[in-house]
Amino acid sequence: MKPFEVLFEDQHLIVLSKAPGVLSQADISGEDSLVELLRTHFGRHYVGLVHRLDRNTSGLMVVAKRSKSAERLTSQLQDGRLIRKYRAVLEGTFTGNATWKHWLLKNEKTNEVRAVKEGTSGAKSAALSVKSIANFLTHGEPVTLVEFELETGRSHQIRVQSATMKHALIGDPKYGTPKGMKLFSRPALHSSFLEFEHPITKEVLQFEQITATDWDFDAITQN
Repeated sequence: MKPFEVLFEDQHLIVLSKAPGVLSQADISGEDSLVELLRTHFGRHYVGLVHRLDRNTSGLMVVAKRSKSAERLTSQLQDGRLIRKYRAVLEGTFTGNATWKHWLLKNEKTNEVRAVKEGTSGAKSAALSVKSIANFLTHGEPVTLVEFELETGRSHQIRVQSATMKHALIGDPKYGTPKGMKLFSRPALHSSFLEFEHPITKEVLQFEQITATDWDFDAITQN
């Protein structure tokens, strides 16, 4: 599997689909990350990472090629004009639409996030909307295909909030359950939709990719 697929590129930015297993940026492991790969792809050092995906989360990202584009895209992200939607498969049965709001606290030493009481020192508010798409049985276990839309962008946000609501992502080794781990080989989370205003031309751009190349919904949702 290629580390990323290019969906759109011009002199100001690139929209790509990241494969699962690829780091967004370097960590202590020393492994090549998307940033290093894009430096080679661009033929220049500067890479403006506007947002990130967890290592084993697949899907769409927009990355700036120049600092002015990065600044303007980051501004859109901060004020909610850069729209991000995700597809996920959750443990259990969930129906309807909802907005989940929590306060999340990250332990930098362990790289783990947990939901805590409002007012906890260091905690940040997190909100996302969730919409049920379909309910299935997978190997006899009930699961739900949902769409998430982020209102905030916190570390591990979707994974932690889903687990807190007793609907952990299947395949999530950190926040899921042993039962869910048997159903898929990684957290079943895919960045499926992006919408933003081009930082230079001001054109509104939309990109959608419903599934990752390794994400066979027929296999995940087989009875």
